[in-house]
Amino acid sequence: MKLRELREEEELKKLSIVVSELNAIFAEQEYNRKEIQNAYKEIESSVSVGRSLNDYLSIERYIQGLSKLNEELDIRIIEKNKQVDLVRQGVLIARKDKKVLEILKENRLNEWKKKRNRLERREIEEYNEHLVAQTKFLESMPTTNKKNDKKIPKTFKILNREDGGDELMGDFKNLRDFYEKFYMGQGR
Repeated sequence: MKLRELREEEELKKLSIVVSELNAIFAEQEYNRKEIQNAYKEIESSVSVGRSLNDYLSIERYIQGLSKLNEELDIRIIEKNKQVDLVRQGVLIARKDKKVLEILKENRLNEWKKKRNRLERREIEEYNEHLVAQTKFLESMPTTNKKNDKKIPKTFKILNREDGGDELMGDFKNLRDFYEKFYMGQGR
């Protein structure tokens, strides 16, 4: 389980690195767009003042260079998006593997609880049977002094809803029969 968690963390780290690289490319592209806008604003503001043709050409070359750089950044963004998709698939696979183990672990825990409850119920039933046998034995012995007789408690079967289904109905019927036999004298 820990290995799967570590693998998921590694995949998430890879994803965060690739996404941060992609965000850096977006930030660089946005910076270039703002620079292009500023260069156009500078050209517009310098029209009234007047500049040399060389100044205008150098600004135009600067704008073209930034535009070409943004086109290259677009290509890099497409490549990074592909890389992000691959890393995301790795993260999804790691999460699925981890989830499968979590489900198996939970199923085993539930199975263990059911077995434990069955064992506890069997122990209680054996104890109850022992008490019933002891009660029958004491009742069959001749008693001379009724005051010294101790009343042995009546016991009942433990019903567990986790096992569910038909077994509960059978347990209920057994409990009802037991009740009728010992408390109402109408045993079936």
